[in-house]
Amino acid sequence: MQKYNLNRMEYFVAIAEEGTITAAARRMRISKAVVSKQLLQLEEDLGTALVVRNPRHLSLTDAGQQFYEAAKTTVERAKEAFDSVKLGTSEPSGDLRITAPLDFGVAYVAQALVSFNRAYPQVTPHLDLTDTKLDPVRSRYDIGLRVGWLDDSSNIARKLGEFRQIPVAAPALLDSFGRPKHPKDLCDMPFIEHQALATPTRWTFEHAVKAPVNVEFEPRLGACVTLAITAMAKSGGGFCIVPDFAVEPQLETGELERVLEDWTLPTGGIYAVFPPLRFRPAATRKFTDLLIARLAKDRA
Repeated sequence: MQKYNLNRMEYFVAIAEEGTITAAARRMRISKAVVSKQLLQLEEDLGTALVVRNPRHLSLTDAGQQFYEAAKTTVERAKEAFDSVKLGTSEPSGDLRITAPLDFGVAYVAQALVSFNRAYPQVTPHLDLTDTKLDPVRSRYDIGLRVGWLDDSSNIARKLGEFRQIPVAAPALLDSFGRPKHPKDLCDMPFIEHQALATPTRWTFEHAVKAPVNVEFEPRLGACVTLAITAMAKSGGGFCIVPDFAVEPQLETGELERVLEDWTLPTGGIYAVFPPLRFRPAATRKFTDLLIARLAKDRA
């Protein structure tokens, strides 16, 4: 099967519309010799004459007119395809596929997508909330949001913000067991472990002036989803250690109470993970920027 040089179609369209090889060369900003050579090669490829030349002008043969009409449509569609993709790198459009952890997705991503959709209605967002870490490349996501600590991978990551891990409990439970003064006091209370963590029962508490304290808790209950863990804690099942953003509403309403406020636990990061592409679609870039701004504002 013969392979054609499709670039020659654009040369020929310019020749047909400008009327001379010189004018076509000027339009395409290349030399006259290049345009003339491409025309000759195109006629050789097709096995027929496309133009009738004279010193001042050229005219199309019947075959040339037929080829021009088809080539013009093809060239215009090709330009439209380039413009469409290029526009998509500056103005968000098309699908935006995101995966995020359940708790962070409910707390931030869902609301951010509403604001994003109002600003860019040409984008169709798809949000998959799961605590399973789905690879953006294999699962075909534009953004994979991560909360915690990143695993090594070939993907590209951007840090969006940070969160604090805090121990919380229902006021009724604290009234029953007493409010702890020291991390070791937590060992006297029932503990709800977050089973999705690498070491859910071992924690290091730090203090501004006191030495760090390592504590290992014996779990009474456990779950692998933060929403289930906080529901257990609200019901008085025990205290739990969760990201601060996951319990902000319950702390405001008084359903949960933070304990040991003078002590801190290691902070974690909030990241956006992208496929290792040289260029990212505008929708991906714009939504990431919007989420960073929202996190900075809400967590200032």
